[in-house]
Amino acid sequence: MSEVTSKARKQRSIGWWIFRVMAGYELAILCLLLLFAATFFGTLEQTQVGLYQTLRKYFDMEALFIIPRLNGKIVPLPLPGTFWVCSVLFINMTLGGLIRARKGWKTAGVLISHFGILFMLLAGGVSQLKKQEGVMHVFQGDRSNYAKSYTEPTIEIYTYDAEGGREKPYVVGTKHFNRLEQDEVLTVQLPELPFNVKVTGFLRSSELLEISRAKDQHKGESIVDGFFLQARKRVQQEENNLTGCYLTVEDKEGNALQDVILHYRGLSFPTEVTANVDGKRYGFSLTRWIWPMPFEVELNKTMGEYWPGTRDPSWFQSNITKIEEGEIRRDYEIVMNKPMRHDGITLYQASWAPPMPGGLPSSGFAIVENPSDQWPKWALYIATFGLLVHFGQKLVRFLVRSVTPKTK
Repeated sequence: MSEVTSKARKQRSIGWWIFRVMAGYELAILCLLLLFAATFFGTLEQTQVGLYQTLRKYFDMEALFIIPRLNGKIVPLPLPGTFWVCSVLFINMTLGGLIRARKGWKTAGVLISHFGILFMLLAGGVSQLKKQEGVMHVFQGDRSNYAKSYTEPTIEIYTYDAEGGREKPYVVGTKHFNRLEQDEVLTVQLPELPFNVKVTGFLRSSELLEISRAKDQHKGESIVDGFFLQARKRVQQEENNLTGCYLTVEDKEGNALQDVILHYRGLSFPTEVTANVDGKRYGFSLTRWIWPMPFEVELNKTMGEYWPGTRDPSWFQSNITKIEEGEIRRDYEIVMNKPMRHDGITLYQASWAPPMPGGLPSSGFAIVENPSDQWPKWALYIATFGLLVHFGQKLVRFLVRSVTPKTK
């Protein structure tokens, strides 16, 4: 018998062994231990560097490996990126928890619960790939149809019409700046324009200083038109970091035409600098990434209150009208814990500003565009139902055995 078993093991193919490893409990336990370690170190590191940097470091798709740091010191425990660990766990649970698992009425609840967990992992992957977050500020009685990212920088390059108005900008997308460091050079080819641009000295957190007033602070940084950029320590709230960079306008042969400094000051309308190329004026601005909404938001009324003696909100509310295709109108009431949802887009009441003298109040809406927004909720429902089925079957079998008389 042992000889037959030994021969059968030798005859198993490489594919069978790969399936055995990928579907095995051992791989599932390893993935769970790695996720625990990443969550543990990420939680500790978040208290020191902030949520944004921690999410990018530990959970971003581009993070293949992680080197934890605590109190500025490296922890000698390299970990694989959490996105890829979850991907392996998804494959493991699909093969082992669904395909390889025993099928039947007795295991129906377990299979349903496994499917719910897989649905949860899938929701996280879709969110990582498709989720967008931003903010929309609207004054009472006004409309808006775009959202602006809290954190992701872009460079917008404008041309002007005959009357001096801005035309549709050319956008240097945020993907170019995801991993850009201060000592790196980014050259952007602009086939639709008569020039290219070169970005240097990119800083996630910076301050724009005038050399005549800050000579004692100058440490050799490049000076353009009497100004220079200086790095500042990044704060934990990433949206409060003011991005800056040097930009060189070059002709198609690579010859420098003009140097400018771009600095994002956190304003709704970014500061613009201009350059002349071939007798035509172009505008350049460093701002946050903007994306259009599939509908307009009209703010009919906004109101709110702060806790006495503080700027902490106790209650905000906005009455809005959602306008689609210029005609379809629907009214909503958005309160702090009661958002508006529309085809994967969610509007939360994030801020409220009382009217200035002679002005109007305004609302700030945190906007999350995520096609898998409600998937985790349904995944929990599915997993819970599966567990109820499984333990319900266990209970019924126990009760049946308890009341059935034993036969000798």
